[in-house]
Amino acid sequence: MLSFFHELLVELFRQRPALARELLAASAGLELAGATAERGSIDLTQVAPAEYRSDAVTVIRDRRGKASAAVIVEVQLKVDRDKRYTRPLYVTAARASLRCPVLLLVLAPRRAVARWARRSIATGHPGFWLRPIVIGFGEVPRITDEAVARGAPELSVLSAIARADAEVVQAALGAVQGLPEESKKLYWDFIMARWPELARQAMEARMIKGYQYQSDFARKYISLGRKQGLEKGRAKGREEGREEGLRRAIVDIVGARLPGLRDELAQRLRGRPAVLLDTIGVALGKANDEAEARAVLDRLLASGKPAGRVARRPSQRRAHPASSKPRARAR
Repeated sequence: MLSFFHELLVELFRQRPALARELLAASAGLELAGATAERGSIDLTQVAPAEYRSDAVTVIRDRRGKASAAVIVEVQLKVDRDKRYTRPLYVTAARASLRCPVLLLVLAPRRAVARWARRSIATGHPGFWLRPIVIGFGEVPRITDEAVARGAPELSVLSAIARADAEVVQAALGAVQGLPEESKKLYWDFIMARWPELARQAMEARMIKGYQYQSDFARKYISLGRKQGLEKGRAKGREEGREEGLRRAIVDIVGARLPGLRDELAQRLRGRPAVLLDTIGVALGKANDEAEARAVLDRLLASGKPAGRVARRPSQRRAHPASSKPRARAR
């Protein structure tokens, strides 16, 4: 199950496709020539089953509109050995579809995971090895100049997320001011939730006192999730809070990218269980447009609820008779 920390990092690349090119240039010294950077399809169904989807794809095009390069982006929070089989597929499928060179960029916050991800992948064919370009949080550029930050706001936000550095946080908070309102709220709140003390210091330096979370994502998901991790309470209360936070998070993240879907999402996700909301949140984050998002929503809502009922209740009923009643008869 993917986490919303994973999804927010991925969302930076979805919101600004040029971020992949900027990060490669700043952290790996790779310059990709091209006139534009656009969001590409993450669906590799041309040569693979539908479940094989990358986190994000950036397509670099020349002035004639022809694809000159593509970057497959993967956010890796933990070791996943299946990736050593799927990642060569991602690269070759994208190359076959786009007819251009393809790079694999892996963003790995943890050092141990970054070390694992850097290992070359042997396909079995002589000389055919895949060496992912892996960037850890320690290699994300330290951006303190506000002019530079404003030119690449998502890269600046990523820099602030990756580094516990007051100057970096202050530059990022200034950079997001010029973004659309929904993106500004989401990025500002996420920096605040990631480094609360540093963010407050940066805001006080800007004469912003008593800052409160502005986005539903931060107010209902991040802050509530932290409290639930520290406090003991009723299982039912924790589950209801988690469901509410997940609903708000999905509406905020997907609504920022597909605003026409925001009200419909809020209505259709009401009353859905957390296990289904997790699946919906990840699937909707990969939808390219409103039509695709609605198709994903229709499919998951039609099949998800009955599956949830079947998965839970029978297992609970079997546990009691097997453990208590037969023993009573034996005695």
